[in-house]
Amino acid sequence: MIKIKELFSMNIFTVKRILIPALMILFFSGSLLAKDKIPAKYIKPDIDLAAYKKVQIRPLNLDDMLVLKPAWEQDNTEQWQLKIKEISTIQKLFMDAMQKELSASGSYKLVTTSAADVLLIEVEILTITPYVKPGTKNEDGGQTIETLGSGDLVFSAEFRDSKTRELLILVEGERTIGDKYKKLSRENHMKNVAGLFEKWGRKIRETLDNDRN
Repeated sequence: MIKIKELFSMNIFTVKRILIPALMILFFSGSLLAKDKIPAKYIKPDIDLAAYKKVQIRPLNLDDMLVLKPAWEQDNTEQWQLKIKEISTIQKLFMDAMQKELSASGSYKLVTTSAADVLLIEVEILTITPYVKPGTKNEDGGQTIETLGSGDLVFSAEFRDSKTRELLILVEGERTIGDKYKKLSRENHMKNVAGLFEKWGRKIRETLDNDRN
């Protein structure tokens, strides 16, 4: 739980709400200040993405994901972790978003087997930094807690030829999960996560479309 008064000695209780202010998150979170585009760490010279008509998406890799505390919770000795059911939900949201965005208007068929015209995409979440401890109740002394987004994550995305496994593109970076004030709830957290994954799916489709055109 983020204690606003202890951190900033300021009272921002409004209409029985505790707002975790943008100032606090902007001060500690670099991802909100980042540009929308994350430059690729590697792009194969003379790459031709137009050769790929289908996409194979591996399940979102959360095997080695670390759950980190934000800077304002570093003195909190409690261990933060996500429950197994939350991890399963996040993986499903990822696959649903990829299916929705990549298949939009019949753009790209998602397949499960390798072929010469199939692009393999593997995404791994390396760290996630929730702004509030997972499982925190949305009521604090009768006040409703709202947060600007749900947290930050660091990810790695590899785009490979599905037949040869040759690396074509490598992208690594940090992203904020959600960008609007919302009531602290599991439902809103998952909406923020789904929204981020849908943005990723649209970006992948646009990148493939640009090479095709």
